[in-house]
Amino acid sequence: MLAISVLIIASVAAYVYYESQKPGNKNLGEIMINWYIPDYDKLVSDSDLIVVATVTSKKGVWGTDDGEKPSGFGIYKSGIYTEYTFRPDDVLKGNTTTIIGRAQGGEVDGYTLTATQTSSFEVGDQVLLFLTANKDADGNRILWYYIHWPGVFTETGDGIFTNDVYGNISTEQLKQDIASGSAA
Repeated sequence: MLAISVLIIASVAAYVYYESQKPGNKNLGEIMINWYIPDYDKLVSDSDLIVVATVTSKKGVWGTDDGEKPSGFGIYKSGIYTEYTFRPDDVLKGNTTTIIGRAQGGEVDGYTLTATQTSSFEVGDQVLLFLTANKDADGNRILWYYIHWPGVFTETGDGIFTNDVYGNISTEQLKQDIASGSAA
């Protein structure tokens, strides 16, 4: 009976610790990309920032306030993120000068976390980002649990971006949609 009680207490403590490591529980300006939106017009109208951006840096980080590896219970790997810095090449809607985003998963100090349903970018990749307004005080830092479709479109060339849900989107057509209000 004692062993069962200890196991239950340990399980609850591990769960509480795990939950405490999530960026959203630390008021870090976390944002969930609206990957569940099936409608193009709604995706555009719900996004306060739409930007064509280039990945300028990529690094693995611990998802904690101090950047240090959390301790205990062997579940620290859940706090591993890949941090991307994007240079906004063309801000189509909203205003920003720098975008820093985190996607769950990556490698830090030899520890690896493989996350599912997470886009992976390389430095130099160009992407089209649809973001909601949940940003930190300077308006530039945005944290994600997932950077995934349909919030992210990847470059196919000549101003065309694509993802699995919406297919191809021309940046010129998107600019017209925003300007005309048909998707705003």
